Amino acid sequence: MKNFIFVIVLILSFQLGQSQFMRMPLNYTHDSTLHSPNVISIVDQDHIWIATQRLDPSTSYYLPYSEALTTTDRGNTWHFYHIPANGNPLLLDVEAYSDSICYYFVDDFYTGHSDIWKTVNAGSSWSKKTTSQFPSFGDFIHLFSKDTLIAVGDPPDGYLNIQITTDGGETWTRVPQSNIPAILTGETPYSGNKSFSAIGNTIWFTTSLGRCFKSTDKGYDWTVSNVDTSFGYQGSYVCFSDLQHGIFYCYGMTFPIRFYRTFDGGETWTNFPILQNLYAPVISSVGGIFEGFVIAAGDTIFPIRTYIYYTTDFFNTLTILDTVELTSNFIYFKDAYTGWLAGLFLPDSAIFKFTDVLTSIKIKPIVQGNIIITPNPTCQSSLLTFPSEFLSERKILRVFAVSGKLMKEYTLTANVKSIELNSAEYLNGVYIIELISNTGLNKITRWVVIH
Repeated sequence: MKNFIFVIVLILSFQLGQSQFMRMPLNYTHDSTLHSPNVISIVDQDHIWIATQRLDPSTSYYLPYSEALTTTDRGNTWHFYHIPANGNPLLLDVEAYSDSICYYFVDDFYTGHSDIWKTVNAGSSWSKKTTSQFPSFGDFIHLFSKDTLIAVGDPPDGYLNIQITTDGGETWTRVPQSNIPAILTGETPYSGNKSFSAIGNTIWFTTSLGRCFKSTDKGYDWTVSNVDTSFGYQGSYVCFSDLQHGIFYCYGMTFPIRFYRTFDGGETWTNFPILQNLYAPVISSVGGIFEGFVIAAGDTIFPIRTYIYYTTDFFNTLTILDTVELTSNFIYFKDAYTGWLAGLFLPDSAIFKFTDVLTSIKIKPIVQGNIIITPNPTCQSSLLTFPSEFLSERKILRVFAVSGKLMKEYTLTANVKSIELNSAEYLNGVYIIELISNTGLNKITRWVVIH
């Protein structure tokens, strides 16, 4: 089985100190096996979904496990739901759209065959959405919208297995070989949801040979950049905070970890040294913080203590945020006040909830102009004209309901100065319009629909 590192921690008793990350026991059924909640999908402050892995401590082998895990009250209580996957299931990845709609990528770790399972009723029932699409190991899944999902797996026949559905998994289309750069000998996508990053319609993912693939149209067409191909087979991860600023980090049989930054969306990458004395780093961007990232790394190759840093200037400076004992370093942040840190294979199988607020937020460039909407309110269509500061910027326009639910998202190129919204697609009500550029410009306004 590829791309998994087994970590056995021998120290099972420890002291807990004051922390910005609250330890939340998950109350797995204990039968002398250990559980690790490594993969997390955050919907909002109240709702998260977890993909758990299960280990036999006497052999260090993974054991079958197919229980979805979710909370609806910020981790105070947890709910387990059985995914009826046959064979020897291993939960590879999880992508949640809401508290009720969620997808899991499930691998049979003996045969390598993978399938995608979906619930639309908060885990009460599940349906298998794939048949033979993934005969080889799956790697990750990502939701671009409620029904548009991309799934990437190992190449079964000489080119990358990239599958896309636009109807919630009812039908799938494999991206043709002509749309994807050729893979190198022995190259596969690297597994796990930290091996990819997505902003709007743009997605990047890493490979086992130090390359970074990129698509700007939800996965239909791809380019590739050679980031660090000189070390052979290696683990690699990627994380972007916006369409331009991203970090690629990788490790092979050598130490320390090698870090690379891009300022142009992944066209070029530059090596830079950070955290040279720490191990197994995991990085998360922080929604709403321009050039903002949080990084968790262990103090030794068997991480007894995790150091957590954050940056608001794209790693030019790092501020220590906290230290937490015995975690897997897998850290996830949705915004400045919603973050989670996964635990290790331990008896209490805990997860850690961030309980503070990241306040050292870099000030974004100030936009003097406003988004002009005419007419507003409307019963037909409205023309949105952008402030002049956005004219030369690549940008994303998002339409939110007042509840915070994302209704629509548009990726716009430079020189696009306006867009028309059809109110027939919306119910009566007030909607929040958010415009974000690739350099961090941001503007928000309200749009009223009255039929």
